Amino acid sequence: MLLSASLLALVTLAFADDDAPSEPSDLPEDTAEEPSPPTESAPTTAFEEEPAPVRKRNFLMEVGFRGRYMDLPDAIVDLFSVRNDEAGSLVPERPHVSAYSLGLEFVVTDKKDNGIFYVEYLHPIIEEGYWDDLDEYSDDGKWIKPENFGLVLIGATYAKEVRATDWLSFLFGAGIGAGIKVGQLTQWEAGEDPADPKGDNNNSDVSCGTAPTPAYVRKESCESDGNVETPPILPYLDIMIGPKFNISDRASIRLEGGIHAFLPYGGGSVGITF
Repeated sequence: MLLSASLLALVTLAFADDDAPSEPSDLPEDTAEEPSPPTESAPTTAFEEEPAPVRKRNFLMEVGFRGRYMDLPDAIVDLFSVRNDEAGSLVPERPHVSAYSLGLEFVVTDKKDNGIFYVEYLHPIIEEGYWDDLDEYSDDGKWIKPENFGLVLIGATYAKEVRATDWLSFLFGAGIGAGIKVGQLTQWEAGEDPADPKGDNNNSDVSCGTAPTPAYVRKESCESDGNVETPPILPYLDIMIGPKFNISDRASIRLEGGIHAFLPYGGGSVGITF
C-alpha cells in the first residue's frame, strides 16, 4: 500500500514539471543568423571634379574645289591698244584676252560671315600676236608670244552672307591676292634707225630689218628681243557676288561673278562642310 502511494506521487510530479513554462535562455541558439555588419559608402568630398562639358563649335569649316573663267572685253582693251578692223590689212589682228583658273579653297563660316582662303593656277588663253599702243606712231608695237606663261594665285576674301532660306543665301564680298609669275612673255620689237639719237640701237641690225620694219615682220626672220619685263609678284583686288546653296550643313555649292585678278569672271565652288 505504501509502495503504491509513492509511485502515484512520482507520476504526479513528473507531469507537473512538463506543464511548467520554460524560462527564456540568455544564450543565442546555434541556428540563429548573425547580423551582417553595415556597409560603409565611399566618402564624398566637396572638391570632387565633374566631367567637363563637351563644347560645340559656333562655326563651320569647308574644304572645296573652285574654278573661274575670265574674259576681258575688247571694248576695254581698245582704250589703250590699237585694234585692226580692216580686212586684208598687213597688220595682224590683236589677240583676245581670256583665262581660266582652277584651285582649292578653305572656308570658315558662321552662316553670316565667311572667310575664304584659296590657292589656284591661272592659265591665260591668249594667242601670240601684235600689240600696239595708242600713240602718234604707227607700227611701233610689239609681237608678244606667251611661253608657258601663267600665274599662281594666293588670296583671301571676306564675304557677307544674307540668308533667304535654310538652304539658300547670297554672298557679297571683297578680298586681296597676289599672283606669282610662271613662265615668260617673249617679245619682238619694231626695227630702229641706227641714226636715231632716241633709239637704243637694240633693233638696228640691217640684216634683220631696221626702221620702219614692224615687229610682226621682224619676228619671221629675227631672234626675239628678250622677254617682256613683268614683276615677279603682282598684287590684285577681288570683288565677288553670288548665291550659295547649303546642303544640310554637309556640303555647299557657290556660284559667283565679279572681278578676279583684274579680269571680269564667272565661276563656282563645291565644298564639303564639317
